Amino acid sequence: MMRRASYHVTAIAVLVCFASFAAAEDIATFSDVQLIEETREAVGAQDAEAALDLLTEMQRRGTGIFAGAERSSCGEVIDLPEGITDWRFKGAARQAYITAAKTKALEAGTCACLFDGFSFDMFTSEVLGKSSVDLVNDDRAELEAYLKQHQRETEARYRDLETVCRSM
Repeated sequence: MMRRASYHVTAIAVLVCFASFAAAEDIATFSDVQLIEETREAVGAQDAEAALDLLTEMQRRGTGIFAGAERSSCGEVIDLPEGITDWRFKGAARQAYITAAKTKALEAGTCACLFDGFSFDMFTSEVLGKSSVDLVNDDRAELEAYLKQHQRETEARYRDLETVCRSM
């Protein structure tokens, strides 16, 4: 009888360990927004163990309440070639680049810096089909067209994401 009870306790302990491991694996797959929402729920439910696991993941990612900790400042870097003489070009390029970066953040559900892993050169390659060093004054029209098509919807959706990100 004692041996059977010992097996039951061992089986329960193994199941708890597997459940904790599975939960940890699930946490790693959460988007930043999901992570923030789950943390909020765990804190509201006073589930200390889940909250600790979720907050630990937030800290590992540097998101939520840990955003900005041990990170350099987040800013766009736009290097235009010397041949650009149109004074309105940089403004159009900057706004289009920021809009594209916000779109990527929305797709990923991330609260990280908009420009981490998305350089201006990547942007021009995706949107204009050319490297940033190959830009010419005439590309401004295409940047403005991109901006006109995407900016309004992206800004509205991104404000909602920012609200969630800032709430933690």
